[in-house]
Amino acid sequence: MQASILSQILFILSLLLLVFMPGYFLLLAIFGKNKIISPLEKFIFSFGLGIIIVDFIAFFYNKTHLPITASTSLIGVFIFSFLCLGIFKIKSFPKNKVSFLENNLFSFSKNQIFLICLLLLSIVFIKTAYLTSTVTPTATDMGHHMYWAKLMTQTHQLPAYNGMPDFIIGEHIAIAEIAMLSKASFFSAFPVVFLLIVNLLGILTMFVLTLRIFKKKSLAILTLLFLGVLFAVSSPQAKFISGGVVGNILGNFLMPLAFYFYWRAFEHLDLSSTKFSEKIKSSYSKSFLALAIFSTFGLFYTHHLTSFIFLFITLTLIVLFLLINFREIRELFSKIKQIVFTLPVILTFLLGLTFFFFIFTPNYIKNEAVKTAVGAPSKSTRGGLTINNLKSSVGEARLALGFIGLILLLISYKRKNIGYALISSWTIMLLVMSLDPNILFINLPSNRIGNYLSYPLSILSALGFYSLFNPNFLSSISTKNSLQLNIPKKLISISFLTILTFILINGLSDSAHAFKQSSNFTPTIKTFDASKYLVDHLKNNDIVLKDHNYLSGDTWIKLFFMKGYRYPQSRSYFKRYHDPTKPREMCTLYMISNPGKPDAQKCFQKTKTDYLMVNPYYDSAQFKKLTNFDQVYNNGTVTIFHKK
Repeated sequence: MQASILSQILFILSLLLLVFMPGYFLLLAIFGKNKIISPLEKFIFSFGLGIIIVDFIAFFYNKTHLPITASTSLIGVFIFSFLCLGIFKIKSFPKNKVSFLENNLFSFSKNQIFLICLLLLSIVFIKTAYLTSTVTPTATDMGHHMYWAKLMTQTHQLPAYNGMPDFIIGEHIAIAEIAMLSKASFFSAFPVVFLLIVNLLGILTMFVLTLRIFKKKSLAILTLLFLGVLFAVSSPQAKFISGGVVGNILGNFLMPLAFYFYWRAFEHLDLSSTKFSEKIKSSYSKSFLALAIFSTFGLFYTHHLTSFIFLFITLTLIVLFLLINFREIRELFSKIKQIVFTLPVILTFLLGLTFFFFIFTPNYIKNEAVKTAVGAPSKSTRGGLTINNLKSSVGEARLALGFIGLILLLISYKRKNIGYALISSWTIMLLVMSLDPNILFINLPSNRIGNYLSYPLSILSALGFYSLFNPNFLSSISTKNSLQLNIPKKLISISFLTILTFILINGLSDSAHAFKQSSNFTPTIKTFDASKYLVDHLKNNDIVLKDHNYLSGDTWIKLFFMKGYRYPQSRSYFKRYHDPTKPREMCTLYMISNPGKPDAQKCFQKTKTDYLMVNPYYDSAQFKKLTNFDQVYNNGTVTIFHKK
């Protein structure tokens, strides 16, 4: 019990020291104790910025050939934090007069505070209830990612990934350093807990982004409901956490974070020239833009798919906003120059480029992975989703209300507001990328892109629901269009309860199914026991082949050996051996499925395979019929054969 409590304390301390502290001191150095950012925002953003800072410190260590250990990681974070503290002490901060509206934005009533706390508790409860039955290390993606994180803890340097562009270094640095400092095992719950915290912070980022853009507390609370409580298990929420989809979880935190900073940098573009210049001096717009650029570079080092989507959304936002403000484009550019061509922005941009090209270039750039993402769809899974696919991906209620919210945003609200343009661009671009990628010549899995829609659609769903039952909005619509909307209050109440019931039933359905799950951890434990047996009995040059089809948690076997990402060899899913788009290696299939055949014998000679790990219920008889295989281990779930 004491050991368990101590490990939890060490994990929390590691998280605070390595991730929260550098981000907090960076915000302190930039804004001081100014109220331009609320305490809630400082808490959320400190973690996001801290993850990026830890990454850049590791890049510097890698370039200077310094080892990345628990001690050096702490030293780097402390040096950075003390430098920021020094800047805070010597820097003179302008007295910022925050407007009453902005100052009152985060002042919630007792009922609102109660509702927010209730929603947050519901979010944590639903996700934790689901993750409790899935926390055992069985997920394939999690096993792959934890191998690279564990490799960092052993080699004390950044992994080279053996030329594989699918892994991005920003996915693993924070996890590896937390493991080094806390001494937590990768087979414990700490990776899942870390991803859960990141997921919760991403949801809170969407909450404050909605609050800042629309200036409506009820709308922000509804966003918390649609994104956090409803569909809390479906991808990219708890299922991505338990599945170890590290890049998406981090990307869905850092992308909204970058959008928040861009929004704060340019939120005053719709003011008159005189007021705009005065506002720039007191709003820290250049500081927000510098943070936005810093967050963007951090995103590029964390997940290539999210970065790819981010670029398309940003390009759409720029084009849309310029088209809307075409008549005032000269004045607009003069305002933008006041923010862009400033010392903090230029220095941050140059520093990011220096790291990107000279300190540590992302793996996917070196291997030209971008080329594989551009082109005609090469598989049926990349040809686009149907509306039914999209409905099952983001939820029927969220999709329906999201479309209503998008239409209302485009026709009824301030179109020149860059925040409204951001939400519109975010949604429209993701819809195009997921429904018809041929238009943009994108060759990426459509369902993975579709999962990103749940974030902007949550805001639009909240907007649609809020607007439909907001008397002020309905009256403003009727006034603008010279209509007389005399809708009986009883009908409105019935409609409200009907739609709310539909939303709750539809949004909580996946959570209800999650509570019905019962997990059996025995097969996974037996896989790990068999792995420990091999570790104790293997010689240095022995080669192992295991099966991915019928062994539970088999991806984690590599963490026992730590002899390379592709050690042991693996028989993949059967369907992957029949790929019409490109030839596949067949040896891993032959050596388990038909070990006595001539093709398999050639493969044994070629690969020098000595041991085979299989499930005895599916792959045992073919080995027992042959005289050159000995059964050396069997625990009922895993059998190990040794080839003489």
